Amino acid sequence: MPRFFVPKKNIQGERVDVSGQELEHMRKVLRLRPGDRVTLFDDQGWEHEGIIQSYTDRTGEVEILKSYQPGRESSLKVTLAQGLSKGEKMDWVVEKATELGVQTLVPFLSSHTVPRPDSKNIEGRQARWKKIALSAAKQSGRTQIPEILDVSDFGDLVRRPWPCELKLLFWEKESMQNLTQIREVKPHLNSLLLVIGPEGGFSSDEASEAMRHGFQSIRLGKRIMRTETAALTALSIAQFLWGDMG
Repeated sequence: MPRFFVPKKNIQGERVDVSGQELEHMRKVLRLRPGDRVTLFDDQGWEHEGIIQSYTDRTGEVEILKSYQPGRESSLKVTLAQGLSKGEKMDWVVEKATELGVQTLVPFLSSHTVPRPDSKNIEGRQARWKKIALSAAKQSGRTQIPEILDVSDFGDLVRRPWPCELKLLFWEKESMQNLTQIREVKPHLNSLLLVIGPEGGFSSDEASEAMRHGFQSIRLGKRIMRTETAALTALSIAQFLWGDMG
């Protein structure tokens, strides 16, 4: 069945009001009609099977037939900080990271970010990332849409007091430590911050600043990956070692 997101506040008993872009998708894109069955998910981790009752100009009314908590979210709360990259690569990272269970995405600018977008460009891209995250959450059966924070500078990123048990900076010049070694020291984790650099990686000064603020530098292997490949590789390995994959 088609899946749609509704805020919990729009659910009153067994009645749900669907509005905004989800209503447009339901009525105009998929052309669903009263009597069609749909699946809804809210921002509290619940999924609801329902049937479309009626439409008005601004809302679609759905009657809930059954509600449950499917438990598809990973026990590992992963924050992925991703250096901005060219073109549509960031869009791809947002989509695939959502499918892989990321909880929070933090786009950031660093010394090797090229080109450096202006504020208007960033606002437009951020709105697009939120739509992509919603679409990917619906497609993958998730009941949580990743939070996408405002674009930050690298210095602000590493100085921020993140509520994570472990903060990892993936740096191509790290020659020793990898995720398997971290797993031996920390066999159990509930929360994790992964920081992936832009095309061009991090400067030595940036890596040093991160480590002064409690980050550990990590390598992914002997080969240098593109930024979007590194992000999804790191996230997949983390979910395998501490999360719900494998």
